[in-house]
Amino acid sequence: MKRPLLVLLFALTAAFRSFAQLPDGSTAPDFTFTDLGGTTHHLYDYLNAGKYVAIEVSATWCHPCWLYHNTHSMDTLYYQHDLPGDQAWKVLFIEGDGTTTDADVHGTTGSSQGDWTTGTSFPILNPSGIALNDFKAGYNITMFPTLFMICPNKKIIQEILNGTPRGMISTWNDVAGTPCAFTGIDDIRDSNPLTIYPNPAKDKATLYFSLNKAANISVTVADITGKVVSTHHYKNLYPGDQQLPVDVSGYTAGMYFFTIATDNGRTIRKKVIVQ
Repeated sequence: MKRPLLVLLFALTAAFRSFAQLPDGSTAPDFTFTDLGGTTHHLYDYLNAGKYVAIEVSATWCHPCWLYHNTHSMDTLYYQHDLPGDQAWKVLFIEGDGTTTDADVHGTTGSSQGDWTTGTSFPILNPSGIALNDFKAGYNITMFPTLFMICPNKKIIQEILNGTPRGMISTWNDVAGTPCAFTGIDDIRDSNPLTIYPNPAKDKATLYFSLNKAANISVTVADITGKVVSTHHYKNLYPGDQQLPVDVSGYTAGMYFFTIATDNGRTIRKKVIVQ
């Protein structure tokens, strides 16, 4: 059996994770994997739709992975933020050992810690071959489990998630609310420079972005017919991370378009659903 040796190797490499792990702020490499139910998941499709992507990379033979899995933290995130919740996130489990079979995932072999599917509502992906090798190389996977938050601007946050205690619910939510939120509206190469959260919104929507230099900002909100329902002006914003709240409590439920414009002519538009 090769897996006990793999467990030892991953335990040894875990000691060096602070040096080897992919740094926060790195751009997430794209991937496309299919889950056990046959649904295909394309990372950049989710990010380009403005979603946060929470990933648990584990191995079915890994005892620390099994312990984390049974905290049900990822299930809680799924119910809070994926399809049953606000639908602002995508929650994924990626089996990181290319030799793992679907039977291992279902816990019917002696090589697995148990049945990983029972009580698990979020998608389980069990890739293999070159695609998995490229994923592990691109994300510099040096230990199991490893947790990643991929921000809508394609930036990775991992250090705080993989600390002690690992991946608490409050930590995941804090990551999405602060370090994950800021993007660069001044960078024309950034395909997703503006994040609006929550979306759908009820009482308040907050715009998250970053400025390279001081600027005046205007935010225009229009309904689906193009009628402007509100305009907000923010003067002399300093360079750096920005959070601009917009009160939507008086809006009729429906689809709106938020347009943010700088005084240097940069304009970004995002669709927001108000409930």
